Amino acid sequence: MIIDAHAHMDVCDVRGWYDTPEVVIGLMDRFGLDKAVVMGYRNSPETDNSALDYLIEGCNKYPDRLIPFIRLNPRAGFKAIEHLELAVEEHGVKGVKLHPASYNLPPFGGITVEILKKAAYYDIPVLFHCSDELMTYPLQIGDAMDESPDTKVILAHMGGFFHKKDAIELMKRHPNAYTDTCEFPFSSGILKFIEELGPDRIFFGTDIPTDNPAFEIEKIKILNLGSDIEDKLFYKNIAELLKLEV
Repeated sequence: MIIDAHAHMDVCDVRGWYDTPEVVIGLMDRFGLDKAVVMGYRNSPETDNSALDYLIEGCNKYPDRLIPFIRLNPRAGFKAIEHLELAVEEHGVKGVKLHPASYNLPPFGGITVEILKKAAYYDIPVLFHCSDELMTYPLQIGDAMDESPDTKVILAHMGGFFHKKDAIELMKRHPNAYTDTCEFPFSSGILKFIEELGPDRIFFGTDIPTDNPAFEIEKIKILNLGSDIEDKLFYKNIAELLKLEV
């Protein structure tokens, strides 16, 4: 089994993105992905609930395959908190996505920390875009985690090409910190995370539709980790975090 812990599904005319549920499912079928955590490109809330509605409608079409994470914009203030409450309580959303570079706010800002605390209340994870852009560095996200230590935080992309050491140190400091492998191209770096932290807090991800799932799978397979560790990375770890029955 393979669960993709980091995928995208949304339609955004302004940016020319047309990644419908059918596009995502087609890629999953082609590359043998059984389930996928999906999140949009648009930050909610917008002037209406269209981004959330699109996410939920798509996941409801394929409830056994797609797992919704709502993408939030802290610039909306406490409306973002209300939107999270709506998403979880009425639609069963399983997590939050935050991309600080897209709304140009530090990850340790006041409303962001409130989002983290609300996620901890619901016992759902927050996935941060964590890479080499300003506002997304691992240690900046660590400042937010210090303010909300009970929140389960996923550091996407293993902290980026140049910040993996910081991501490892943050994960050592915070047992509630996790990471995913998508868009991190170096198998040796994945092995470094396993050697330093063990295999239990690392999730396989593809970032589809933008990335190549075959490459994302092969960069783990090539490490010859053995079936027990591969199963943890490919599906067991994320299934345990999200309380999925597999």
